[in-house]
Amino acid sequence: MSKKAILCVDDEVIVLDSLKEQIQNALDNEYIIETAENGQEAMEVFDELLEDNYEVPVVIADYIMPEITGDKVLEYIHTKHFDTRTILLTGQANLQGVENAVNKANLYRFISKPWDKEDLILTIKEALRSFEQDKTISRKNTELQELNASLEQKVEIRTTELSELNATKDKFFSIIAHDLKNPFNTLLGFSELLMTNLSNYSSSELEEFIGIIHQTSKNAYALLENLLEWSRSQTGRIKFQPDKLDMKLLVESTLQTVQNNALKKNITLLNQIKHPGTAFADENMIKTVIRNLLSNAIKFTDNEGEIKVYSKTEDNLIYITISDNGVGIKEKDLEKLFRIDVNHSTVGTENEMGTGLGLILCKEFIVKNGGEIWVESEYGKGSQFTFTLPIHENA
Repeated sequence: MSKKAILCVDDEVIVLDSLKEQIQNALDNEYIIETAENGQEAMEVFDELLEDNYEVPVVIADYIMPEITGDKVLEYIHTKHFDTRTILLTGQANLQGVENAVNKANLYRFISKPWDKEDLILTIKEALRSFEQDKTISRKNTELQELNASLEQKVEIRTTELSELNATKDKFFSIIAHDLKNPFNTLLGFSELLMTNLSNYSSSELEEFIGIIHQTSKNAYALLENLLEWSRSQTGRIKFQPDKLDMKLLVESTLQTVQNNALKKNITLLNQIKHPGTAFADENMIKTVIRNLLSNAIKFTDNEGEIKVYSKTEDNLIYITISDNGVGIKEKDLEKLFRIDVNHSTVGTENEMGTGLGLILCKEFIVKNGGEIWVESEYGKGSQFTFTLPIHENA
């Protein structure tokens, strides 16, 4: 049975003793409760626990402490053991400190002083449950990988299929456990600050809070849309209904759905599809592809940039290209795109978040419609994503 510990950090001994006593009583001494009275001591105690093969599922740190603040302690903890759930406990926190804890320490929860005992214990129990669930997922993944290794020696073709299924599963778990959880951590953290400390912030700080909440909500919604489409495609719940498509009209209608995002960055959108530009494909699938590619182009194009959509026909195919003059893609990252077995994501020019799931969805839909998709890019100069579809006359 593994040894388990919870670390509490606070420079006030009375607060530290109270915290330790409440946690011990609530958890029936199942966990050793370690304490530290400053940031440096906390980091040393955490390292010693790891060296002694202790699991440390939860670390609770006060924010205001001499020399090393709580967010820096949690950031250190996260770099040493990213699975540990980090909780910031304080009555005084500034925007920068909370942002740092959210972004660099994967902050699980923010609790205000004086804390409500029931809320504190419930939060800790939820954090412990979350830690154990992730451990179970990791163990199951390890078991599956071992199973795949043994199958590879027996049936090479079947092993390849299982590897692809595992990659799909791992991507799904990654998005659910990380990419979808992080926006909600941000939303919960900042909304709680607004709810509990509204009068303590200036109008400019409040505006920044609201902006972060709004952008995070948009990112989470976009992720949910792609996640829903992707899960439906994996389970065969999307009907494939190809028909004659006027690509110029289709692109024009899709441009309208992303127009607001482009306007915020003063980006020019140009529809240069040539007539006749008639493809034979599923309208909903191709709209999803174009929307994802346009959203990515906007995300990685600076203010005052330009995005063009143009076409050509060749060898019974119509080629659709979405070109931008944005930041481009590094050569070493090009091969990671469109792959479900590689978790590749980057932030946009205004820190817009992404998961890479959109491009995977694009590839699945284009292949489903009998086409191909690829990218050409030069870092610092922009990117061109091109996909092909059968032209209507030759469908």
